[in-house]
Amino acid sequence: MPFTAVDDHRHTLGPGEHEAFYFLFTAPSGEVHGFVRTLFDRDATLELVALCVGGHAWAHQQRAALPAGPLPAADASGPVLRLTCLEPWRGWHCLFQAAVRGADERTTLQAELDLTYAATNEPALYRFGPYQQVQQDGWLSGRLQVGADTWTATLTCYRDHSWGQRPMGAAAKWTIASAPGHFYIAVVEMGSQQAYFGQFTTPDGCSTPVRAPSIAALDEGWRLEDPQAGPGTWLVRRLAPPLVAYLGPAGQEALRDEPRPGDLYRDDIGPVLFTAPDGDKIVGFWEQARKLT
Repeated sequence: MPFTAVDDHRHTLGPGEHEAFYFLFTAPSGEVHGFVRTLFDRDATLELVALCVGGHAWAHQQRAALPAGPLPAADASGPVLRLTCLEPWRGWHCLFQAAVRGADERTTLQAELDLTYAATNEPALYRFGPYQQVQQDGWLSGRLQVGADTWTATLTCYRDHSWGQRPMGAAAKWTIASAPGHFYIAVVEMGSQQAYFGQFTTPDGCSTPVRAPSIAALDEGWRLEDPQAGPGTWLVRRLAPPLVAYLGPAGQEALRDEPRPGDLYRDDIGPVLFTAPDGDKIVGFWEQARKLT
């Protein structure tokens, strides 16, 4: 593995560098899904909590200066959202209790999360020059409450831990497809050029890199293929409306329905149902971002 256990802790950041800890999750039906995320620069942290329950989206976001003095390396918490590493590349704990705001930005409810992440595969490292991203599948188990509604469940999850200088603005759009236990694929379009990374997991548990993935829009969803890697044709359809975020320059992100000056991308992400070449159904995640004109 080209990185170490301590790489799952926070890094010391240089000028212009950022670090993100991101856990995306869904129930098998897609009725409950969301993500938690902390994003650090040298002086501050931005925390984001996005929840969708029964078709209603709720969000919390807060930026705060980092406290003076060194912080525990295994802690990736924001001002309210607590993220604690239990064992590098194996386990994390998420704790959150605060008001979340509805799509109308006026309605609020109290939300509580007490979830423990357990990895189900080895982490995979991808490099983009001075930026490094590690992706890993797993489960989030515990309790989630929004208002009077409470769920105690095990949720499908994938996580992303990345650090370095984020190359914002280079891509025209990108798509990320994650079918935990089967594949993780990212396709990035930069004008007439296309870049991609990720891997497939074979039935015997081995990993093979993506070769030349292609994505085609259908009337209801997408078709995903990579003939050179040999996994056959996968069909994709959404289980629920995606959560929406707007991305600005590196370190600037917001959960809202409409763009504002300074936004560079609209990013839609949510649960999907993948149909495998053999007909099996797998619940996973689909992210599509496009540059704003």
